[in-house]
This record gives sequence, structure tokens and C-alpha cells, in this order.
Amino acid sequence: MGRFVVLIEFKEFSSWMNEHKRIERSFDDCSRCIDSSRLAKHNIIAVGINTYLAVVEWDGLDDEHLIIVPTQHCSSSIQLDENVWDEMRLWRKGLVALWKEQNRDCIFFEMSRHVDSNPHVYIECVPLEQEIGEMSPIYFKKAINECEGEYMDNKKLIETKDLRRQIPKGFSYFAVDFGLSNGYAHVIESHDHFPATFATEIIAGMLDLPPKKWRKRETDEMSKQKSRAETFKQLWEPYDWTKRLKNSEATSSAGSSSSSSSKR
Repeated sequence: MGRFVVLIEFKEFSSWMNEHKRIERSFDDCSRCIDSSRLAKHNIIAVGINTYLAVVEWDGLDDEHLIIVPTQHCSSSIQLDENVWDEMRLWRKGLVALWKEQNRDCIFFEMSRHVDSNPHVYIECVPLEQEIGEMSPIYFKKAINECEGEYMDNKKLIETKDLRRQIPKGFSYFAVDFGLSNGYAHVIESHDHFPATFATEIIAGMLDLPPKKWRKRETDEMSKQKSRAETFKQLWEPYDWTKRLKNSEATSSAGSSSSSSSKR
């Protein structure tokens, strides 16, 4: 009996170790973690305490197609710590203000698929002309209500007020917000019937863009990536809340140095 128990415990330990190694490999291979050698640092616009803003490395739906990314590995927004989630909201507020100055609206969306494979979460940000932005909730509501067939265990369309309390942890899902307003979410039950291109296909349709804009995300030429990043950095500068952090740190450091000198 004792040997049987030990054998079970050994199998459980081996299973745990294999899972631990699989997760570690996903960290090592991740192109979104801030310390990763695979991160496209030339695309980064600014870095906060726990998150960063970057232009996408593919030919996006707009030259200002961006992503908001946590610096540390996490597979979905609903698993983020509260302070990280709050920081991601700061990026959104700044982007809404920037695009409002351009007389544009915007959409934020997250495609959290195959969470069991431990992907790195990011939120995509796409600016739209105001008249298109005003219609976007109608397009997404219709598309979500028509997705994944007739029979589902979960409600198809979730009107989100607090996404992190409305979707259970460990579930795959899609979520979209319209500017700073509430949005919609959908629990993904069948990945075969809910494509990764769900949101980009809808937006491309609204913008009357060709299929190549959403069907396959191929890494764009380095020169084009760098050009988009440099152009947006200039646009972002007046809204860059991370500069206040740096100024605060510099002031704090100067104060500490002054205090130390006076004690000598």
C-alpha cells in the first residue's frame, strides 16, 4: 500500500514538473515580456511601471494600430493584479484623449484564446473615424450574437461593466470596449468556430479594407515598423503620463541626495 501511494505521489510530482517546465518554456519563448531577447524594442512607445505601449509589428488596420502590454507574463486581463489593470486604463485614457484631438474614436479589444497554453495578453487599440466609431457597437453586437452556432453553455453576449468580475478565470474569451465606454465580451467555447481574426475582420469590414489586412499577420519591414513608432512617439508626447513618473523619481532622488549631504 505504501509503495502504491508513493507511486501516485511521484506521478503527480512528475506531472507538476512537466507543467512547470512547459510554462517556463513559454516565458523563454515569449516576444512580449519586457526582458525577453525576442521583444521588438524598436516598436515601444513608452514604458510604465508594469505595462508598456507599442505599435504593432505587422501591417495593422491603421498606422496608429497599437498594443498595451503588461511587462510580466500573464495570459489574460482577468488574471492581472489590480494595479496592473489600473495602469492599462491610463494608456487607454491617454489614447482616447489623443485621438479625440484628431476627431477620431477608437476601439480596444482583447482576444484571450487558448489560455491553457499560457499566451502573453495584450490589448489592441485601433483608431476610427467618429462616424464609424459610433456604429461599431452595433457591428460587434450583431457579430457576437451570430457567432459559434446556436447551442452554447454560456450567454453569447455579455455587456461588460467590470470584465474582471464577469468572466471566470481560466476561460478563453473575447472582449471589446468602445473608447472609455462599457463594451461586450464573449466566452469562447469552441476555438474552431471563433477565429483569432474575429475583431480585425469586423473592423476591416467597417473600414472597407482588403482581406490581406486581417487574414494573416505577417511581420512588416523593420524600416516601416521604426517609422510608425517614431511618428507616434511625437504624437504621444503631450499625453505621456510616464514622464510624470520619471520626473517624480528624479525629484525623489534629488531630495534623498540633498538630505544625505546635509547630514554629513
